[in-house]
Amino acid sequence: MTVRVMALCRGDGKGYIRINSDQPLGEIEAKAESSSGTVLPCAIYHLGFPGEDEIAQQRLGEESGLESRVIAVPLLDDVSFMVRVYAVGEERPILEIPFRPFATKIRSRLTYHLHPEVAHQMRGIDQRRLSGDTYVYVVGIYPVDENTVSCRFHVRFPASTTEERCTVALYDSSLNRVDAPMAILEDSLISDPRDPSRHMREIVYAAQLNDNPQTVCIVAEPEHHGANFACVLPDMFTGFRTAALDFTKHASYDEGYARWFEQHRATLADVNNQRKTCGTWEDAPLISIVIVVFRPPTEYLQALIKSLRAQSYEHFEVIFVNVSGEDERVDDVLANIHDDRFTVLAAENKSIAENTNIGIQAAHGDYVAFIDHDDVVEPDILYRYVSVIREHPQTDLLYCDEDLLDNGTYRWPVFKPAYNEDLLQSYNYVTHMLMVSRYVLDRVELSPADVSGAQDYDLTLKCAEQAREIHNVPFMLYHWRMHQASTSTNPDSKPYAQEAGRLAVSRHYKRCGIAADVKDSELPFRYRTVYHLDEQPKINIVIPTKDHVDALACCLESVLSKTTYHNYDITLVENNSEEKRTFEYYRTIQEEHSNVSVVTWPGTGFNYSAICNYGAAHSNGALILFLNNDTEVISPEWLESMVGFFARPEVGVVGAKLLYHDGLVQHGGVWASMDHCGHYGELLSHNDGGYMETLRYPTDCAAVTGACQMIRRDLFDKIGGLDESLAVVLNDVDLCLKADQEGYLVVFDPQAVLYHNEHTSRGRDEQDVEKELRAINEQARFYAKWNRFLKRGRFINSNLNQYDGHFKIRW
Repeated sequence: MTVRVMALCRGDGKGYIRINSDQPLGEIEAKAESSSGTVLPCAIYHLGFPGEDEIAQQRLGEESGLESRVIAVPLLDDVSFMVRVYAVGEERPILEIPFRPFATKIRSRLTYHLHPEVAHQMRGIDQRRLSGDTYVYVVGIYPVDENTVSCRFHVRFPASTTEERCTVALYDSSLNRVDAPMAILEDSLISDPRDPSRHMREIVYAAQLNDNPQTVCIVAEPEHHGANFACVLPDMFTGFRTAALDFTKHASYDEGYARWFEQHRATLADVNNQRKTCGTWEDAPLISIVIVVFRPPTEYLQALIKSLRAQSYEHFEVIFVNVSGEDERVDDVLANIHDDRFTVLAAENKSIAENTNIGIQAAHGDYVAFIDHDDVVEPDILYRYVSVIREHPQTDLLYCDEDLLDNGTYRWPVFKPAYNEDLLQSYNYVTHMLMVSRYVLDRVELSPADVSGAQDYDLTLKCAEQAREIHNVPFMLYHWRMHQASTSTNPDSKPYAQEAGRLAVSRHYKRCGIAADVKDSELPFRYRTVYHLDEQPKINIVIPTKDHVDALACCLESVLSKTTYHNYDITLVENNSEEKRTFEYYRTIQEEHSNVSVVTWPGTGFNYSAICNYGAAHSNGALILFLNNDTEVISPEWLESMVGFFARPEVGVVGAKLLYHDGLVQHGGVWASMDHCGHYGELLSHNDGGYMETLRYPTDCAAVTGACQMIRRDLFDKIGGLDESLAVVLNDVDLCLKADQEGYLVVFDPQAVLYHNEHTSRGRDEQDVEKELRAINEQARFYAKWNRFLKRGRFINSNLNQYDGHFKIRW
């Protein structure tokens, strides 16, 4: 037997050793053995291709009768080991190759320098020779907690069932075993990417690791197939983690925002053109701007005045309510304005609410806006607001996008959605610049002194209750200045504002006739609502299921043992199961729990919509909850939380926050664009509040996933249930959009938390040719139906990417 070492190179977390051998490829194997006795598998690949001619072999440096092989070796720089090549079935090696860190670096550099073509062919060869082999690859490293990351990796190997055991072990750079908690996120059979007639098993693992750049060697050993490995080196670890942070980073963290803003703010030419346009407008409304002044730094007040005098829309008045008392600096600034549109009212300093009311009562405008005395606005803010009013004459409440002005730097942009009732009931996301119509002001009571510090929140809620139309003006027009006396920097600067905000929300519910308690939350000026229902409405939990008894049992055990809500039952919809143990489990679970029943769907194949409709028809509760059989309850009060929203008659559908088992977000609501849908906040840490805290507080969204989706029964019946022509994909989104068309809100509830082992039951559609084709056809049908109704900017501000659930700036 002839075996010769020809070359060595390093890269991608692996070392590659080229050997020439006359032994057939399937009759040799290789192992890396350390001096401590640890043995790791190596993989062997044929360097050339079948049928290569003599010239090609010579080009590769082949000798007559010998063929090139490449051995892929774990790249661990803190340990030396011996690579031993064996004839299959033999105990004695036919070749031993020392693999020492420093020496291999030198040999690798020589190979790249002297034989770059050969080095290129060797490096990454395992990624080009996948067919029929075990393969391990890392897809990402994601922050989970402050000191923990989830390392996600796939193991793929030939299989016809999911029964074969697969052992996975992790090692560090010194070949010490890493004891990392590990979870299986997905386990499914897929078509071999290189041969659709063959099947592969693909298992997705998540290992929890310390959040320090480190070497991780992942070794996978299927029971009846060859082992393989993947190595992550410290620089690769950092790269994966950085890529994850970039992928999930939202607009407010975008380092390029200041550049974006300079490209999108109004120029001098824009402002001049706007003035010309305003000159053609008839019946232009008078805008009153109320500003309470209490001893601001004079440079801040001067900057505000300058920004107001620069407005391209000139039909406005400014009412300064000066409660500074004897303050010559402020008096001098106000006395030197010399503009008839500006009025200064000196008043006794009472509460900020009472001071603001003085300005409102003195205003003459058709609309009244509110600006803080230390902030600045863009010169086109009034023009943009009036443009919206001209297009929507019944507009009664407006607000715009805003950022923070920090020592001359614009940062932390907040691109707000269209009016979002549930988000507003959690905190005052409207804030600046609030402008309300005289129509709605005449129909509400002004804010009392006890909501001072949150008087703008109180007024916003009151006006929103009475408003005919509410609009966000999607332009970056308001700059909230950061300094120690401002709540933008220091929430403790106004400690009374926390309770004032709670009172404002509590009174809002009382005016709306909703019984609810409003409580402080873990963040300042953010509130949680606990709704009170006269009685617990009956919930029918409908779970479609086919075999996968272990997953179903885990789901039911979590529901039955953890749920604190009592008035519910469970309908399992049997769908063509084949395993005997499935039916044994059905019998047992019904005997043990009187609120669990099984009904058998009479159809064939898989039609999620038809199965769910069938289950709903065999139940009679006021609320229906569609739940996947691969979910697990985390928060015991999940049903109380979801049901509570139905105390409000405008709520039609409620969905839960779903996590992967490694602690990353799987579903934070669904966004829908003209040709794509996705989940908000996917792959963020479970602790991350998300953009505008929408993963921490309730928010209205386009849809919620059918994996855990609660709907009013009367609404479900009215809209015809789930569309059975959408058998597999987007039927849950379709249901929500139909509810929306009937005037109902779809609410994402982040307090109802479950695990979701997505794709456990059916696998991924894109991994099966027939399933993928069906999914494509159903997607086309869905978008043809809804394309013209999916309004840009409603749930994702139009300045943000409409095709990304992480709220990224649209450049």
